[in-house]
Formats: sequence, C-alpha cells, structure tokens
Amino acid sequence: MAIERILVIDDEVLLRNFLAETLRRKNYDVQTAESGEAGIAKFKEQGFDLVITDMKMPDMTGIDVLKTIKALTPQTVVIVITAYGSVENAVEAMRLGAFNYLIKPFTPDTIEALIEKAKEHIGLVDENEYLRSEMRGKNSPVVRQPVFESPSMKKVVEDISKVAKSNANIFITGESGTGKEVIAALIHQQSTRSMHPFIKVNCAAIPETLIESEFFGHEKGAFTGAHQKKSGRFELAHTGTLLLDEITEVPLILQSKLLRVLQEQEFERVGGTKPIKVDVRVISTSNRNVKEAVEHKILREDLYFRLNVIPVHLPPLRERIEDIIPLAGYFIDKFCTESHLPKKELTERAKKRLLEYLWPGNVRELANVIERAVVMGTSQTIDQSSLFLDASLSLTDGRGTHESSGTDLYTLPVGITLKELEKRLIIETLHAHNHNRKKTAEILDISVRTLRNKINEYRKEGLEIVGED
Repeated sequence: MAIERILVIDDEVLLRNFLAETLRRKNYDVQTAESGEAGIAKFKEQGFDLVITDMKMPDMTGIDVLKTIKALTPQTVVIVITAYGSVENAVEAMRLGAFNYLIKPFTPDTIEALIEKAKEHIGLVDENEYLRSEMRGKNSPVVRQPVFESPSMKKVVEDISKVAKSNANIFITGESGTGKEVIAALIHQQSTRSMHPFIKVNCAAIPETLIESEFFGHEKGAFTGAHQKKSGRFELAHTGTLLLDEITEVPLILQSKLLRVLQEQEFERVGGTKPIKVDVRVISTSNRNVKEAVEHKILREDLYFRLNVIPVHLPPLRERIEDIIPLAGYFIDKFCTESHLPKKELTERAKKRLLEYLWPGNVRELANVIERAVVMGTSQTIDQSSLFLDASLSLTDGRGTHESSGTDLYTLPVGITLKELEKRLIIETLHAHNHNRKKTAEILDISVRTLRNKINEYRKEGLEIVGED
C-alpha cells in the first residue's frame, strides 16, 4: 500500500495550509479538516493512506483521532503533531499505534523525510504480510535450491547464470512439478535485484474475478468487498522480481493489460485512475505446450513474445534419471530433520524401484513419496515396499532394463506417446474417483481449470467422458 492520499487535521489554519501545500508540492493528494470530528467524517467517506493530526483540538484530541482511525483501518499510518510535547503523551501515542510523534515547530524537510520513512515502513509491512500468507499457503514440499547431477540440468543452471544479471524477461516451461519455481528463485538470487522482493502469483489458483485485483491492486470501494485500498503483486514486486506461475491460465481479457504493463512499466489499480510506475523483472512459467497455447488463442502471441525474451525449458524427471537418487537423498534428509527422526537410508531395491518409475508428477511427486516413506516407516532403511508406487507407471513395463554406454535406459510400451500416456492417466484417475474433478486435480497436481481444458480436448477427439462441466 503506497502513500498517495494524505489527510491533515488541525484547527490552526496556518499550520494546516502549510502542511497541505508542502505535501502537494510532492504530488500527494491532500485533504484537510479543521477539527477531529470533521477529519473522522472525511476519513470514513474517502479513506486515506496517512493521517497527520494535531494533538490539542477543541472537540477531539489527537489521541481520540488516533484511536478511531486505528479501529477503522489498523494499517493506516498516523503521525501526531503537538506544540505541547511530553514524554507521557508521546509514549501513549506510540502505544496506540502512532507512527511518529512530532513536536512543533518543524521544517518542510522534516515532514518530507518522515513520510519517506513511513513509505519504507509500509513497504516492509506489505512484504511481510505477503510472505506470511505465502507460508500459510504452503501445502507441498519443494526444493529451495536445485539438486542435480544430470547433464541437462547442469546445462540449465549454467545458462541461467549467464542471463540472471540482465533485466530480460524469462519464460520457464516444463511439466508440473519439474521445479520451475525453484529455478525462478535461483534466477532472482543471482540477479542484481536479489536484495529486493521476489513476489509470486499462482495464476491458476486465483479466481478469474479476482485475478486483476491480485495483479494490480484495487482502490477502496472499487467493487463489493473492497473495504480498503490494496496493493497488487506488481506494486509489491517494485525493484524486484515477479513470478507469474502458469501464465497461460490468465484470462485473455486480462492479458492485454499485462502486455501494457510490460511495455509501459505502469498500471492503474482496479477502480483507480492514477498511473503507478513500477520497475519489475518478470519471470513466467507454464506446464503447457506454449506454442499450442498461442495457436489455440489461449495465450496472446504479442504477450508471449514480450515474456519469452529468454526461454528456459526444464526436462521431466524421467528424462534426467541421474537426478532421482540425489533428490531422494535430499528429501530424506529434509523430512527426517523436520520430523525429528534419525537419518534413514534407501536400500538398493528401493533405489532400483525409484529409477524404474515413470514420475508423472516429477520432483513434487518424488518429494511426496519420500515424505510418506519417512513418516510412515519404522525402520532405519527405506525399502521398495515403503514407496507405494503405482506398478502400472513403471518405465520398464515389467520387461526389465538394458544398458548402453554405461547408463541405465528404459523402454516405454511401444506406441504410447507422452500425450497418450497423459490422457490415459487423466481418464483412469477420473474413473477411479467417480469423476470427482476436484479430487482428480489434487491427485494429479494440476488446477481444476487445467483438468477441465484437458477434458474438453478429449471430448473434441470423440471420447465420451461423463460428469458435470
């Protein structure tokens, strides 16, 4: 929440006008009130980001004004000014939530510097609230740093180290669960923006009616339920990096607005008219075939070109089997530590089973399998019987392995493409759960919207799939 609108409450007309003119020269929208009651009435009617109130006024004291405003909107910044300074008053004002307590007389520089500090404070509060909400929303384990041994992932990490310090937008593609968010975080860490915010938006998880507000924020009263002004993710990511996770799930009507932000580096909040300038580096991800998404008018071509300055593709886990055992070891250490359990080891049979499995859910599925084995197992070793893997999704298809150039390779059933395998997995999971789309989407770790789109594709191909649309 940036500071844009300021309310000055003071019964002294000279000081009131002095503050108003000082702040207007800095392009703030300033309103004034000659009494506490008039100020509270204006605040209830219009809403303000910052209130400057005198302590001693005929009808209400500054303390009364402070209490009322904090009861209405606790996040509003309030500065109390007075000509009758005392330690007791200052302590009381700060205890009740005042940002600062200023003694008259003061210079324009003093009030301007104080408001700059208030802006920094608000930025930190907004970022902390965002981080707390992110932590509350965590429901699946992810790798915070990439763990890899495969040549393909070594090449990915080597490539991103070359481009991380640029400001170019990056588009990361790959199946769900391959670690796109981890790579995005690594790019941010290696960039010149690493000391600034790294803000994420899961575009597939936000209802279409709310996604514009999540991106750009909204003004008070912009729509039903908008009881106060809210900063959007672009505003929170100012000077840092914004991750648009599953960008192909953004409705087409909003994609044109996204394109304008990327081109102009400015936007308006929902219900607002004032342009807000931002400096944001955008990283986008998608688990779709992006070229097909463009061809089918799911993703605007001009937006794709703007986002896809530097493309990065993450191969699925089944195509980088050298990473499976190192990743499993990482997750064993992680979950043993988190569960306060002694370190466990994989048996050779368990390793073989992990290497033979298809991993349709990629690294995220591997993490879930290992967590279950760690928590449920009673032994110091993890054997194949503890892994609970679907035998029908084995890379060997029951026919064993063969060796080539010293590396274990696996053969898929003849004639089964990855697209066909995905279709079979989705349809069989739907059948197994009585066509419950929410449950199916949870098991397959995709959004309900993505599942609906897949079902519509299969119906166009002539497949009969029962269930509600």
